[in-house]
Amino acid sequence: MIHSPSRIEVSLDDDPRLLAALRTLVLHSARRAGLRPSAQEDFASAALDACRDTFPLIPAAAGAGGRLRVVLQDYHDRVEMTIEHSGEPLPTAGLDTFCAQAGRESESKLSGALQVKKVDRVQYETRDGVSRVILIKYSGARPLESSSTA
Repeated sequence: MIHSPSRIEVSLDDDPRLLAALRTLVLHSARRAGLRPSAQEDFASAALDACRDTFPLIPAAAGAGGRLRVVLQDYHDRVEMTIEHSGEPLPTAGLDTFCAQAGRESESKLSGALQVKKVDRVQYETRDGVSRVILIKYSGARPLESSSTA
């Protein structure tokens, strides 16, 4: 499947109806990236869990700034979902939250999702008061070969 990468940006309030719509967008991007149907469902599940886990980190006083900014990007070999928010500078999911849950019963759905390989990579950063979590799932397609002259 050869296509140009696409990018979808949305702002979300903590509303189950909006999360249902986001699920459709995540599935669309995962399909475009070439993920198998079961991997598409797994990635969508992990993505929605990550959003649900992030909403409590946004202070109620944030008003209109209390939304999540979600960016979905699909490439020929992977799909990426970035979740950005202002508020608590804590990772929704990442090495520290993943490792903290290891070895005991986890209440975090996303950490559980990571443990069963629903996503392949999680990146986390905070810059200029914005926390960012990036979920990445690879399709298994071979990356483009780089051309070199030896």
